Amino acid sequence: MAKSRAGLAIVLSEASHARLHAALTLACAAAALGRPVRLFFHGESVAALTAGRHWSGDATYRAAGLPSVGELVENALGMGASVMACQTGLQLIGVTAASLADGIETGGMVAFLADAREDDLLMG
Repeated sequence: MAKSRAGLAIVLSEASHARLHAALTLACAAAALGRPVRLFFHGESVAALTAGRHWSGDATYRAAGLPSVGELVENALGMGASVMACQTGLQLIGVTAASLADGIETGGMVAFLADAREDDLLMG
């Protein structure tokens, strides 16, 4: 089977711990394999990009030796993933772009899809 070098673009659409964790784990795994990764946090999922956010599911995952949602976001950024926060989502949860970590862009779905034109697209 031929290896794909296409990028992987993931749209995160919920503020559900399990869905965020799964999508971010997938993003980190793809980046570890050398695949370009783009993440778009849509709507309330942008809460995962706020500093110091603690998710109720993190304690259970940590007890099993797994990283927290925040650690996965940091790992993805550290592995070169492109991360974009939905501007509407920021307004929805009352957060400003200035409160996001360095390296996180803000934009809309059109800009994200334009950048991810050649990527495999997943909904997470």
